[in-house]
Amino acid sequence: MSTIITPKARVAAFACARGGYQVGLLNDCGTWSGSELTGRAASYGTKYRDSRNALLNRLGAEPSLSVTRATGERGRIIVVVMTKAERKRAGERPIIPFAEGIVERAAKARAVAERRAAREKARAERNLAADLPALEVIAFAR
Repeated sequence: MSTIITPKARVAAFACARGGYQVGLLNDCGTWSGSELTGRAASYGTKYRDSRNALLNRLGAEPSLSVTRATGERGRIIVVVMTKAERKRAGERPIIPFAEGIVERAAKARAVAERRAAREKARAERNLAADLPALEVIAFAR
């Protein structure tokens, strides 16, 4: 994982991206060092580096976002994007585990909401199936 974006910061972060390469960085499809560039793309490494730096500058200039460039396992560059309120709440705690915890809790909440919606849908379908004979009688009576 080279980019961690909290759910509250997601919309503002993607609004700062210009082009597919920068969107890919935010979607965690590339590395912030550019080590994934091969072949012809590797010969344009300085352009990609300028693009990465421009994205970081735009993210940092966004008034609602806090951007931290940290070093993860084995020296890997990890960019953490969160709202200023979330960053303030983090205080002196290590930023990477704190941001990962926010993302994990949001994923769990989303899964709970999806299961709840599925249960409600199943309940509504059962109720409709139970009421269907009565509804058919009413429809034929007219």
